[in-house]
Amino acid sequence: SRIGGEYADKGRKGAMMGGMALIAVSDVGTALSNSLATLVIARLGLGLGRGYAEAGERGMLTDLANKTPGLRGRALALQQASVALGIAIGAPLGGLVVEEYGARSAFLCVSVAAVVALAIYAILPETVLAKEMGSKNGQDGLPEKNPTSNIEVAENDNTADWTQLLQSSSTWRSLAIAQSGTSFGFACKIAIIPILANEYLGGATGAGLLLSGAGLAGLVGAPLGGFLADKAGSRVAAAVAGAVSGVSLGLVPIGLSLKAVDSTSMDGSGSSLLVEGLSSSSNVWQTAMAGLGGPESTAFIILVLLWSMGASAQGPALTALAQENAPTGSEATALGLPRAVGDGTYIVAPLILGYFSDKMGDTVPGISCTIAGGAICLGSIALLLVTSSEDFEDRK
Repeated sequence: SRIGGEYADKGRKGAMMGGMALIAVSDVGTALSNSLATLVIARLGLGLGRGYAEAGERGMLTDLANKTPGLRGRALALQQASVALGIAIGAPLGGLVVEEYGARSAFLCVSVAAVVALAIYAILPETVLAKEMGSKNGQDGLPEKNPTSNIEVAENDNTADWTQLLQSSSTWRSLAIAQSGTSFGFACKIAIIPILANEYLGGATGAGLLLSGAGLAGLVGAPLGGFLADKAGSRVAAAVAGAVSGVSLGLVPIGLSLKAVDSTSMDGSGSSLLVEGLSSSSNVWQTAMAGLGGPESTAFIILVLLWSMGASAQGPALTALAQENAPTGSEATALGLPRAVGDGTYIVAPLILGYFSDKMGDTVPGISCTIAGGAICLGSIALLLVTSSEDFEDRK
């Protein structure tokens, strides 16, 4: 992310096109690989290509959003929703292709899509023009605006230092913490939620339907997050959306415990207020819960959908906050910081969540969801505690 960001700050299109070309070649290499070594090399190439392409995309999105800051959140939400929609369409189509032509064919399809994206990138206008230092910059040696094309000019050595950003700005520290918490949530979605769904929703089909529903909830959450970011501010929107997703995920063990509560109430041996409340619930509510497989299944579905909606709403708000505070001329490099923190967290989070699930999952089903939800809420608290005066306004 750091190297790709620095390259993208010298020119967005070069990073985007070069990265996408490497993705196309790497997926062809994956499809044609005949050994573990060639497969690993191809996948490493894919990761490198994505790093460069996404850095360029983040930078270009920042440049374009800076031209219409009042629509920043909604523009980012549209972009995020488009990516989610592409995944929703591509996943079933990929399954059909694999069933018909084999697993290798799926990677060839990705290569074709990458070539199409590369062609589209080629016709996009460049939003940053890199110049050499010295006389080509302004008289003060700082980057200047191109007066004829309204293209932002970036100085080659004007790169954002991640360590400096973290040390001197509470905004960037809070962004790193929030992104780390978000990664805990997505790690939970991949490592824990499918296992719980398989157990409480009747098998793999139920788990698949839940994840599909979570994707659809995300399509709703992203526009809401973008709208809230534009109206209430990106920091508030990110904190509120994070709180919704974190609390929802954290309540999963309580939702799953409703199975035992319901059984106790039917046996007539319960004495808690919660049991009495459930015992006196309406027939309509009981019928609805039974149709979804019981109260624990109902609660689990609702909480996961709320988490997905909140996480999707938080995404554009976090990106908007990062864009607003990115140092001029080093936008792509700076925006790579939260991404790198999130990716690093994503490597270790499944191991942490899996450990607690193995140790305490039988006693407290869904305990790993509570841990992930707590990490998300910690990020929201960090966002709310930020002092606005420490933002990088003097560097914009």
